[in-house]
This record gives sequence, structure tokens and C-alpha cells, in this order.
Amino acid sequence: MLAHSAALLADGQFWSLAALILVGLFLLAYAAFIVAAFISSLASELEIGMKLVWALFIFCAPFLGALCWFLIGRKHAAATALR
Repeated sequence: MLAHSAALLADGQFWSLAALILVGLFLLAYAAFIVAAFISSLASELEIGMKLVWALFIFCAPFLGALCWFLIGRKHAAATALR
């Protein structure tokens, strides 16, 4: 087993596997970020029209939409709920 591990290190396959795992974890975190924003926007106290606008924005521009939701939309939704 040790000889096999040394062969993996020598061939560079270890770094390829490590890079693949790292990219997989990044993509998983990216997908979780978008799904969390989508669910959070739909579960907010906003009116149904604004929920639809946010959901479409998150769907059409996933990273930017989710980022804007967490930075701007949630605060606006919380302020609207307090009124």
C-alpha cells in the first residue's frame, strides 16, 4: 500500500485527485449557496410578487442574484416585515 501511495505521488496523480476534490467541494458550496438563497427568498415575508422577482433574479443570474439577496434582499424583507 505504501509503495502504491509513493507511486501516486511520483506520477502526479495525487495532485490531480486533490484538485478534483477541491473543485468538487467548491461546486458543492456554490450550489448550496444558490439553493439557500432561493429557499430563503421564497420563505421571506415579502409579497408574492417580490418573491417571484427575487426567485427569477436568483435563477437567471445565480451568483449575483444570490449575493444580492443575502446582502440587500433579506434586510429589505426584514424591514418590510416589521412595518
